Amino acid sequence: MSSAPSKIQEIPDLAQFNKFIASGEKLTVIDFYATWCGPCKALEPIFELLAERVPEVQFGRVDVDQAQDVSTEYGISSMPTIIYFKNGAKVDTVIGANPPKIVQLISQHSGVDVASR
Repeated sequence: MSSAPSKIQEIPDLAQFNKFIASGEKLTVIDFYATWCGPCKALEPIFELLAERVPEVQFGRVDVDQAQDVSTEYGISSMPTIIYFKNGAKVDTVIGANPPKIVQLISQHSGVDVASR
């Protein structure tokens, strides 16, 4: 990780996860990842950049090996999986490291023109 404080919340368990996705009106984007996953590592700096550039959106990360209760709850079987939540409800999913699709869905669900930033 970089020395600057991350704008991405690391979520350790299901209780914290539920609290995080239920908080506020913001779009919440969660990256389900594994430390041993190559595509996850490739996506990490992109996810950091998005969190930096789009403060209107809340970003979180779940290590599927550490927070197995969360990954089981959401049926995560491939990493990375990005899940979008609005008012605590799941609204979209991207499976795999697909930055253009991730950006498109952030714009679509948040109303923010991410490409212009």
